[in-house]
Amino acid sequence: MPLTPAEATARAEADVRAYCGWHIAPAKTETLTLDGPGGALLVLPSLRVSSVASVTDNATQLDPAGFAWSAAGVVRLTGRAWTEALRGVTVTLTHGYAEMPLDVTAVIERLAARAVDGSSLYSQVGAVAYASGEDGLPASGSLTTLDRMVLDRYRLPPRP
Repeated sequence: MPLTPAEATARAEADVRAYCGWHIAPAKTETLTLDGPGGALLVLPSLRVSSVASVTDNATQLDPAGFAWSAAGVVRLTGRAWTEALRGVTVTLTHGYAEMPLDVTAVIERLAARAVDGSSLYSQVGAVAYASGEDGLPASGSLTTLDRMVLDRYRLPPRP
């Protein structure tokens, strides 16, 4: 049974968020429980942080003067290291774009359109079959190479 446009868009948004590793938009306030990194830097699962309301390290509420944070999602402690405890850090923050960036929206729209109208192109050379998008670049799952190039700007870096 073919997908409706709304179902295809919802699936495309989920695919993009899964590929990027975070919600991207809209901006939201949430409390994250993270593994303690042990060093001076804690990397948050976000690439667009607009505020950090509170930080708890190993059940101790930190004074805001004891840490600094960047919009890119890095929190640095002053004068000591983070706990190494699993689930030992809690951060309440606001993060994400107010609206989905236009280039990400374009990827979502392309994914949804391909899901609704089946516009992936399938080719076969001998025993080898492959799919490509309208851009002619190879498709990997539902994302084409071009889609991944666009989304890589919003993708979280690999974690240890």
